[in-house]
Amino acid sequence: MRTRRVVIIALLLLATGAVFAADPLPERSVIVKETQVRDKPSYSGKILGKLAYTDRVQVLEMPAGSSWAKVRLVAKKLEGWVHLSALAKDERLVVKAGSTDVAAGASGSEVALAGKGFNPEVEAEYKKDPTLNYAAVDEMETYTVPPTALSAFMAQGGILLEGGAR
Repeated sequence: MRTRRVVIIALLLLATGAVFAADPLPERSVIVKETQVRDKPSYSGKILGKLAYTDRVQVLEMPAGSSWAKVRLVAKKLEGWVHLSALAKDERLVVKAGSTDVAAGASGSEVALAGKGFNPEVEAEYKKDPTLNYAAVDEMETYTVPPTALSAFMAQGGILLEGGAR
């Protein structure tokens, strides 16, 4: 009877140790201004929500040979698939200006420009060049393509993306 108790206690201790020794889910940072979270690993998947630059997500799944990761952002109660090109490989992105977060003192577009190494001062220098047409660039930034139109275009052209439905 005593041996049985010792064995049970030892097994419980081993199980508890295994739970605490398990690695937490790996995390990655979003490295683009904005990206969509989709219901399947494909650009044709339904958009479930959006992630923004520097959001930190837990990686739940990364199928071998796929360019998609299943992620979770607990703060937004959001879970789905994101293309790997929108996620940092290993490094954690921390955006700060002095001792406060940049998000508190900068707009989303300023954060995106800074992430690309492009700030308002650099942009002002480029705008001095009369051969560059920044009005056209500003206009292009206003264009949006609905996901349904993109899917129709891809279907019409026979375009299949890696990880997409076949």
